[in-house]
Amino acid sequence: MSPFLDVALIAVGASSCGASVWLVAHSTLSKWWIRQWVLFRLVGNSHHVSSQKQHEQQSIADFLDAIAREAQGGYSLTLAFVNTAERFPNLAWWTEPISLLCIRGHSLATAIADTSPQNWTADIALAARTLSVASNGGYGIVGALEKSASILREREHIAHERHAQAAQIRLSTAVLSWIPLAICAWVITRQAHTRTFLLHTPVGLFCIALGLLFNLAGRKWITQIARTSS
Repeated sequence: MSPFLDVALIAVGASSCGASVWLVAHSTLSKWWIRQWVLFRLVGNSHHVSSQKQHEQQSIADFLDAIAREAQGGYSLTLAFVNTAERFPNLAWWTEPISLLCIRGHSLATAIADTSPQNWTADIALAARTLSVASNGGYGIVGALEKSASILREREHIAHERHAQAAQIRLSTAVLSWIPLAICAWVITRQAHTRTFLLHTPVGLFCIALGLLFNLAGRKWITQIARTSS
């Protein structure tokens, strides 16, 4: 087999493999609704609904909306917080110390100020500030809670988008870093003169070491970028 034909086959194989992987990753794996549709068809409606309800229960935005509904129904904000906290056990690590202080007679703002914010996330801190300000009374308490819930939902949506993009970057990096290694192994196996040059000469060994170094450095660099963006 002539060297020109070997090079042509390598180019065609690499381009076809890269194109097929790109089509799968970009057109299928990156589509969130396709994955949800397949999951819905495989496990049925009950699992989909239960997963959706579990996700809503874990949302801090839904917690604020529930408090807003309680306050709109005539309850004080302190009582609305205590009643709503019982329905969100996943947030008990944050709401339980505040609820205990409220039951002992503290106002909601005082209870929030007396709790330790060391392990609070940015979403928890925003919700706590909103509740603390709204507990002072005045017009527009329900609107303030609903506005903060809307901001938290927007943050959650942006975080999910960034996580999906980072996952696609990691997938593309894995594919692009393994394809050269596979092509190199195939060339070494198929061509004796290439195998002799790469494995039995100092320049060839240097080329292999340099290629592996660049490959590992690129993987670590892209992984760091993906971790920062997610």
